[in-house]
Amino acid sequence: MSMLSALAHAEAMETMAAVPLTAFRHYRLSDRPLVIIPLTMAGEAGAPLAAMLGTAKRDMTLLVVPQPRNRDQRFAFAADLGRIVMDYINSHRQDRRGEGERSRYTDVPQILVPNHGGVKALADLGRMCRFRSTSGPYAVPDVVPEVGMWLTFLVDTAEMAGTSMLLPLTAMLTEHWATGQSTLEDQNLASLMAWIAPPAGVSVQQALDEAENPDVCPPAGPATSPEFDNRDLAPAIKRFDTAHALGDPHALAAAQRELTDLIAEQIKPTWRMIWAAISLLRPVPEAPQTTQRLDRDCRLFTNYSDYRDAGGLPQRKRDTAVGAARRLSQLERALADFEADMAFDDPFVLADRRSGGEAFAGTVVETEPNRIAITAKNRRVPRPRATVRTSDPLRLAPGTKLVSPSMPAGHKAVIVSVLPEDDATLVTVEVTAGMGRARTPRPDTVPALDQHIAYLPDPGWRPKPNFPDSDRTPWTHSVTPDRPDDSGVPEDAAAEEWGHEN
Repeated sequence: MSMLSALAHAEAMETMAAVPLTAFRHYRLSDRPLVIIPLTMAGEAGAPLAAMLGTAKRDMTLLVVPQPRNRDQRFAFAADLGRIVMDYINSHRQDRRGEGERSRYTDVPQILVPNHGGVKALADLGRMCRFRSTSGPYAVPDVVPEVGMWLTFLVDTAEMAGTSMLLPLTAMLTEHWATGQSTLEDQNLASLMAWIAPPAGVSVQQALDEAENPDVCPPAGPATSPEFDNRDLAPAIKRFDTAHALGDPHALAAAQRELTDLIAEQIKPTWRMIWAAISLLRPVPEAPQTTQRLDRDCRLFTNYSDYRDAGGLPQRKRDTAVGAARRLSQLERALADFEADMAFDDPFVLADRRSGGEAFAGTVVETEPNRIAITAKNRRVPRPRATVRTSDPLRLAPGTKLVSPSMPAGHKAVIVSVLPEDDATLVTVEVTAGMGRARTPRPDTVPALDQHIAYLPDPGWRPKPNFPDSDRTPWTHSVTPDRPDDSGVPEDAAAEEWGHEN
């Protein structure tokens, strides 16, 4: 946590009110997101209990598994949920523009879940469904493996910074607001909303007390509270099992209605809270470069859609060594780009990075606007220089490439020298791009004397790292013939194999 972030959290604790951390919302918020609230059964790894989902506050569907240990009921639940999810995904596979490799869908689906636990629940559901067979003794409807593969794709993209196809609402809220509680406590949607927007006439402290009471404010999932499980859920499931064993259709229907109503009481408060959070996020202006990140989402969505249309196979249970290294490289690159975009767009984020020495701002005290340099090919090119006096703590070394939100688009520079001066620092930068093609720079493309200017590191372009082919990896990272990769015991073995027991 940086100095300014810590200060914002301390201010929130002092004033007992959430403090804005950013000027913009850096994640896209769809006009028609699909909200999913998954619930899982305690003690059963990955066994679904219920889910409420829909694209509008007053248009929701509640799906319940009366007996989560029953294989047929679990797959009936997965099929019902899969049909709704796939209808929503397919509704974004209609409008496509461009030709050949540049052809892209113009919009992407967006699924919102309450917290990171909801992402984990969808990851478990995707892994459990995508390998199911649609024929044979354990046949499932065709939609089950299909939705399993799509959920796995969405969960994989959720790990990439800046993507908006699957998002936990707690992450969107904590990106914009600082509270007076810990990061772990911020994962509780109810307590987070108590800080940001307590109910009318209720203090933040009272709202926090209610958020910690599972009888007043049930957990947002994926696990239900132990008190509810022991007091209400377990007896209701037992009554359903008894009615099922007796074969009495009237008693069975009554037990199922009772169980559905019981779970609806637990999940509806979270449903209302999610839509209240969405209403809070909509007025926050969207960051300028969010549109560029939407283009990347469209490319990812289109590529996977085409892969599925071509009959692509399910994702691996585990990545190979090369696949994991390649994915890690992609995630690191996406994170660097996203952090740079946030600082470039948002003065609050830029100030946060300045407080840690990762960016700087100051006044131009000296300029060489007409400086010319000779390249290795004996060409004369403009290379103006400017010296910026800054009081920011600075940890950037000479040679660091820079971009500036204070200058026109395309402006790039590099640090030439960093010299201390009393209680300040003199940073000399050389402008390398964004001046036009003429021998003299265009007006306003070079820092002017007495101009206030800010700079931050440019993540820039970098080539993709080269990884060896799978058959050329060291024996320590390769798969032996007698133990193929996909047959390895998964970390959550129970979750992988659910559905094969009776």
